[in-house]
Amino acid sequence: MNHFIDDDIPNPDLNQTLRSFVDAKDQLPFAELVFYHYFSFGGTDTKAAETLAAGIELLILSFDIFDDLEDEDSFDAPWMKANRSIALNAATALYTLSIKVISSVSNDPLFVHKLMEYVLQSSQGQHDDLSDKPATEEECLDMIQRKSGSLIVIPCVLGTVLATGEFNPTVEEYAYQLGIAFQIENDFKALFYDSKSDIAKKKRTLAYLYLSRKFNQASIDLLKIFEYKDKIADIEIKCYKEKLKEAGVTQYMYVMNQLAIQKFKKGIEKLELGEKEKKKLVSLILNKFERED
Repeated sequence: MNHFIDDDIPNPDLNQTLRSFVDAKDQLPFAELVFYHYFSFGGTDTKAAETLAAGIELLILSFDIFDDLEDEDSFDAPWMKANRSIALNAATALYTLSIKVISSVSNDPLFVHKLMEYVLQSSQGQHDDLSDKPATEEECLDMIQRKSGSLIVIPCVLGTVLATGEFNPTVEEYAYQLGIAFQIENDFKALFYDSKSDIAKKKRTLAYLYLSRKFNQASIDLLKIFEYKDKIADIEIKCYKEKLKEAGVTQYMYVMNQLAIQKFKKGIEKLELGEKEKKKLVSLILNKFERED
């Protein structure tokens, strides 16, 4: 990805800043989603697939930077250690570069149209998240679909469009579910991260909204913890985990995650691909995104 930065960002300081941000990425899951879909649907131009994959990873990185700056978390990331104004400008440059790189692989108006549609959906979902707008679990799931689901949809749909020249609504449908599952898993893990604690931010997450229905005393106890504590001390973690199970949060989040994964699998089954190819696609994707035991 660095060669795209070198081609378009001659400013030496900004170039090095962007390179340091890119180097902080240790995995490229969105690029892999591009490859899985492009080659599963018969694509043969490896260079085009690689360019699309790199552009999408640059796009996702820019969104990650904006998200961390907006949420004020992930303090160990290089953009969080940089001057905030410098980081914001660098993220804007990265976003603009990513759109240029992605757009370079296809002249089809549909390609760019779908890209911008999903980017704008994600931005609106992010706005609702930052505004703490969701008041019900249904509204929270809708926000998650727009904020996170849309970003997962981009590599899946664009990889397919690049290979076939056509938009596949089934791919869009199951990719949203994959994004929902992935975000629910992340949100559950975030309950235990001090630096990304939704507890500290008093956010109305899916877990919080579930607890707000006060099914039992454990739910009420956890709501009090969320109200008065910014983080959970290490010595309290075991008790905290037990309380989450007693309240039903652990089970609820797992079930919601698995429901989304099952919808994803059913979507794959609708594809007009061979059974072997469909099983391979499911296996490749879930090895990257499914909850680890």
